[in-house]
Amino acid sequence: RPSIIIIIQQQYNPVNMSQRAYLTLAYGPQKLGTLRLLVATNVVPKTAHNFLTLLQQQQRTSGDGDGYLNSTFHRIIRGFMVQGGDFDRGDGTGGRSVYGASFADENFVLGHDDRGVLAMANSGPDTNGSQFYITFRPTPHLDGRHVVFGRVDLADAESAAVLDALERVSTGRDDRPKMVVKIIDC
Repeated sequence: RPSIIIIIQQQYNPVNMSQRAYLTLAYGPQKLGTLRLLVATNVVPKTAHNFLTLLQQQQRTSGDGDGYLNSTFHRIIRGFMVQGGDFDRGDGTGGRSVYGASFADENFVLGHDDRGVLAMANSGPDTNGSQFYITFRPTPHLDGRHVVFGRVDLADAESAAVLDALERVSTGRDDRPKMVVKIIDC
């Protein structure tokens, strides 16, 4: 007997975004600015905890670590998204969660309904680690496949400008930035 899964999605509502965070970025030697983030700790608490903990952990003094500081955005696709969070290898093949190698999809309540959505990157169901992405446009085809846990505060002028600048970053083969895009503070 086939089962039917119904996904109920909530539209953006500031009440759903209960904690603030930030990523200050550099492109090569140039500081791009700060992305201010709204994180949905009350909708996806486990996923939000993973992200917020990795923001706070210091790392990268010897080239490896357990957090986002000094990690890079390894993939940028204009008109789609920017992806980062692989603090192990920096190429999209590494990273891990605070719960172990990976953890299960928490829920799909929030959708990919706008520019600036913050969601977990994965390699299939229940494979969330540390990698995340931020959308450049609505991407509803990702609903039900990637856990959305926040968004960029686009009401903040600097955040909106930094997201625009990220989308314009020059990329080469495999959508990799030609110069390093790095998290220099979080």
